[in-house]
Amino acid sequence: MVNEGASSTIVDTDPHEHLEFAPFVGKEFNTEDDAKEFYNNFAYRRGFSIRKGHHYTSAKLKKVTMVQYVCSMEGFPNKPTNQSTPEKEKAYTRTGCKARFKVRLQGGVWKVSVFEDIHNHPMVTSPAKKGSLRSHRKLDYEDKEYTKDNFSGVRHGGTKNLKFKRKGAINEIASQNRKLVSMDVEAILVHFQKKQEKDPEFFYDAEVDESGRLKNMFWVDGRARRAFQEFGDVVTFDTNFKANKYSMPLAPFIGMNHHRMPIIFGIAMLRSEEKVSLIWLFQTWVKAMYDKEPRAIITNEDEDSAMRIAIKEAFPNTIHRCCQWHVMRKASDHLGAIYSIKPGFEDELKRVINRSMTVSEFEKGWRDMLRNYDLGNNRHLKVMYEKRSEWVPAYFRGVFFADMSTTHISESANSTLKLWTNDHSSMYQFVLQVEKTVGGIWANESDEDIANMKAVPELSSFHLIEKDAHQVYTSKVMSIFKGILKKTQLGEVNEVEKDALYEVAINDHPIIQNWIPETYIIKINKSEELVSCSCKRYEFEGLLCSHAIKVMHHVRMFHLPNRYIMKRWCKDANACTKRSNFERSMEFGSTQELQAIRFATLKPQVMKLLKMASRSSNAFKLFQKILDVAEQQMQEVTDKQETLTCEIDTSTRIPSQVILEPPISQCKEKRKQPQRFNPQSEAKKPRRCGTCGSNKGGHNSRTCPLKKVQGRKREDDDVDSEEGQDVESDGAYEYEDLSG
Repeated sequence: MVNEGASSTIVDTDPHEHLEFAPFVGKEFNTEDDAKEFYNNFAYRRGFSIRKGHHYTSAKLKKVTMVQYVCSMEGFPNKPTNQSTPEKEKAYTRTGCKARFKVRLQGGVWKVSVFEDIHNHPMVTSPAKKGSLRSHRKLDYEDKEYTKDNFSGVRHGGTKNLKFKRKGAINEIASQNRKLVSMDVEAILVHFQKKQEKDPEFFYDAEVDESGRLKNMFWVDGRARRAFQEFGDVVTFDTNFKANKYSMPLAPFIGMNHHRMPIIFGIAMLRSEEKVSLIWLFQTWVKAMYDKEPRAIITNEDEDSAMRIAIKEAFPNTIHRCCQWHVMRKASDHLGAIYSIKPGFEDELKRVINRSMTVSEFEKGWRDMLRNYDLGNNRHLKVMYEKRSEWVPAYFRGVFFADMSTTHISESANSTLKLWTNDHSSMYQFVLQVEKTVGGIWANESDEDIANMKAVPELSSFHLIEKDAHQVYTSKVMSIFKGILKKTQLGEVNEVEKDALYEVAINDHPIIQNWIPETYIIKINKSEELVSCSCKRYEFEGLLCSHAIKVMHHVRMFHLPNRYIMKRWCKDANACTKRSNFERSMEFGSTQELQAIRFATLKPQVMKLLKMASRSSNAFKLFQKILDVAEQQMQEVTDKQETLTCEIDTSTRIPSQVILEPPISQCKEKRKQPQRFNPQSEAKKPRRCGTCGSNKGGHNSRTCPLKKVQGRKREDDDVDSEEGQDVESDGAYEYEDLSG
């Protein structure tokens, strides 16, 4: 069964669409707080944050008579000077913006005396991101009460009026969980249908076996489907995490966004990792991604060929690579003894693997390493060499992998899920926790977008290339690019062919000991702004290497060519992905998708009005009148329209196809519940022996070596009268000899 929402087009919006709410000189307010709230609401509509600039206190009236509010990006940062130690680099958030709003107290009212709305920075257009701006982050009274009284107390006028206790609430939750027995999958499908009503691009699919039990399941939200079009060039796939009572592996498709943060492109739960199940999953995932395949995929080292065959069949044009970290971890398990008895072998192994620029260089270095350390017959090294084309970096230098060679992004997401799930979690509970993790990832991306929009990083050099990069790259990418620029100080440029071919020789390194000299070949065409290096860093990571930039400076190319600015690392890389519901709701039409989008867009605004109407009886009566008029006008508009072809059904829809739960895995014992925080326990004092009085040796009175000494002494002693007597204190030296 497949359920998929429709797609939609991109609509541009005018950033000045809310200027009818703008303040003007002469506008009056009763209080200073009213003026601030009005300007802050205007700032929210425009997409910027405000703060108090300065105020004036009248000496005669002894109270504030003038207040000026400014854009949060007004002024310039105070840059530290003469730092003795380097500090962590941080982005500055002041751009010298001139926007301001000044009010004065005149005749008992506050009047606007100055209003300027000229900004020198971009506005935040997404409603989801506007709430992250500092002046708009706040908890209303209702929100605080909801948080304090856990919702139910507010609805009943306080917790004292509740007709149930905390234990009753816990029992009810447990009762709801018990209802999931034999209805686990059905609850998930109903949950997915409700999500699709809010997100029409939400996609889910399920596969059943011959007995009607769930075999595989996959789901992905609309934002991830759109994000894949921008960042889906490289993905990681991992099936190691299992934390539910069915022991079904969680199989997420994870990539990297323009902030070098994880981004989830879909999640699956598989009953088995056989080739048939993997092929079904990969084909379903490609269908959800609008038939677009990734350029490269990274998986864990696979002992059998099921994963390899499934990827080759489902992704014929995708380059498959095994996780290098898992390969090296397994190597340390098999070669640990060799590392200890052959000094220098571990460093040489890593150097041959990571520093070889070409396949021929790697193979030669590998043969030399085996010969120098006499390891030609080592079984595990033979296995590593046979699979070298699946994991050695030299085989992937010219392929874009976004600087990823491991599945660490997948494992970081799994570590978060382990905090909240266990082997007794139902599938429905497991899905909810996964969605919370995904929601946190989207929230982190939105926060980074806001920070990059406001940030004005400080230049660390006088390179014009760095200035060009600052204008386009995100902060995380820019920090890496700065490291590349610092490395341009290493090595010397040797001209092989003028304005065409150069060598960069790095004969020594100020930090790395036992540095082996390296030489890189750089081809350049100044007129066409073409440059390439034998290290293939741009092809692999999407950023120019230090060798290429060093030669560019040598031939007086001081700007970053546009062809080498990869869009996926730019600040606006997700411009198409982060379209707001407001932008999409203005589209013409009455499809089910547009109705759902409009419903989701209007809901927050209506909830805000409900909060305002509940604060007083006058506001409540006024809102009732407004609703009566609005309902009548809406009915007139609806009567004039044609009959809608499809209606939004917000009620629960039971799936027509009944799917049974997969078999529950056997658990021999009750496992411990996961703990969010594991405080470090204090080190226990060593136990002191009751016989000898020592706290060394890790023994107690029953296993004390002194008793053995006493036993041997009794056997050697022929005097019956001394039998059973205690050993004198001078026998302690014998205990020390035995324990020492």
